[in-house]
Amino acid sequence: MLISLKKKEGLAEIYSQLVDSVGVENAQIIYDNFKGQQVTFPMRLYKPEYIMQEVKHRYNGTNLRELAKEYGYTERYLRKILKEK
Repeated sequence: MLISLKKKEGLAEIYSQLVDSVGVENAQIIYDNFKGQQVTFPMRLYKPEYIMQEVKHRYNGTNLRELAKEYGYTERYLRKILKEK
């Protein structure tokens, strides 16, 4: 069944929110691939290994606060990662 904007008011709440967030076509793709499944999204977008690699590569001695904000970690945690270098 294809999602129709004309029938959007009949969609289950989560699908209505998906249509609002990502558009009809992308909501349809998500529905087709994940219908019937319970999906949980982690709080962190990136893997910890990737964060460690990026912070070690991008840290210039003065930008720890910016990196912490960008990746959603505390400065204290990033300092710990840098010490493990």
